[in-house]
Amino acid sequence: MKFSDFGKKTKDFFVNGTNSVKNSAVSFANKVKTYDYKSLPSKTKVAATSNSAIKLYSSLACIIISVIIGFLILIFMDSSNVMREFATMLLGGTNYGSAHFFSILANAAPLLCCGLSIVFANKTGMFNIGVAGQYTIGILGSLMFALQFNMPWYVCVLAAVVFGAIWGVIPGVLKAYLNVSEVLSGIMLNWIALFFTNYSFQTYLSSCVNAVQGMKTYNISMKNPSALLPQVGSQSYFTIAIFIAIIVAIFIAFILKKTTLGFQLKASGLNKDATKYAGMNEKRNIIVSLAISGSLAALGASLFYLAGLEQYDVQASSALKQLPWNGIVVAFVGQLSPVGTIFATLFTSWITHGAQMMLQTSYPFEIADIITSIIVYLSGLTGLVIVLVNKHVFKNKAKKEELALQAANADTPVSSQEITENIIPDNANEKGGKE
Repeated sequence: MKFSDFGKKTKDFFVNGTNSVKNSAVSFANKVKTYDYKSLPSKTKVAATSNSAIKLYSSLACIIISVIIGFLILIFMDSSNVMREFATMLLGGTNYGSAHFFSILANAAPLLCCGLSIVFANKTGMFNIGVAGQYTIGILGSLMFALQFNMPWYVCVLAAVVFGAIWGVIPGVLKAYLNVSEVLSGIMLNWIALFFTNYSFQTYLSSCVNAVQGMKTYNISMKNPSALLPQVGSQSYFTIAIFIAIIVAIFIAFILKKTTLGFQLKASGLNKDATKYAGMNEKRNIIVSLAISGSLAALGASLFYLAGLEQYDVQASSALKQLPWNGIVVAFVGQLSPVGTIFATLFTSWITHGAQMMLQTSYPFEIADIITSIIVYLSGLTGLVIVLVNKHVFKNKAKKEELALQAANADTPVSSQEITENIIPDNANEKGGKE
């Protein structure tokens, strides 16, 4: 073969190959331009199938179902006034006056703090069943500094937070160093906190109790007005408590998502052995987690009693308070999210107050509790709905992907193998071989 012929064939090879690649690219570009992208799911549809959206829809579905069940119970008991009483429950009793709206917000503050206590512990891999005991010890701390030492409200709140943190450290230490379940130790500490609080008010803190009123603590507004939370508006029981609780919820969300401490606490909850090998102090993280969780529950107690909503009854307090247990419910209704717990708390407080307002009618006292329990606890069964919704969504998603793949195959886009074959034509190889 002459050198000139070799050069000519080389030139033809590159020219033909370049033209082939150019033609393939143009063909592929035309198919991209003419492809029907409207058949693909939009950003809105993709976002709707996200995990957060599914949790939100599941909570709303359970709430609607539970409200319908409550309506059916009212019809079964007394159908004559069912519409009026059902409207009272849905309106939270606000149809009887705006004062009930402020009462709902006042009662929502301590409930939100208890819910945040459960959320924080759960985010770090633990279930703080000792929230009731930490709430009770918070009562002791806040009322002791308010009635015994005559301290201002912010000192009383801080004292309750410290008391709750110390009470939370106990199961944390047992969990970290002795591997004792925080559930078992928390249950036992609940009753220890209750009896210790009652014993303290009957002995060392007897000056805080008014024996004339049946062993109830003194009214804070009469003995130490400076210990009451600052009032907002004209309603005496509507204070800054709800604003403090909401700010704390946002702060907890920030800690968990944006700080190194939050990352370490969540990592310890997911796998304490992995965090140990990564150089983190997993024992410290467990103790800190339960200490913060306990302080949140105690904060709820201080916001309740320092608002003047109730006086602590030593004789009647032979059982744990119900409010901390409701905190577990609102935490799960809020999908264990600090922000979600805010809305779940407002809903629960709204429905509970509305159901209590029905007691002014012919309905018996127990009906309000039954309806409230059904609505609140059925609203917490979002886990089952999430599983069912996820199953349906993933099934539809797989079907859409299969249809999209079939549509793409029908358009027969140019593959990389076809492009390679066009870059080096077969006839060029054959001619080169013959030469």
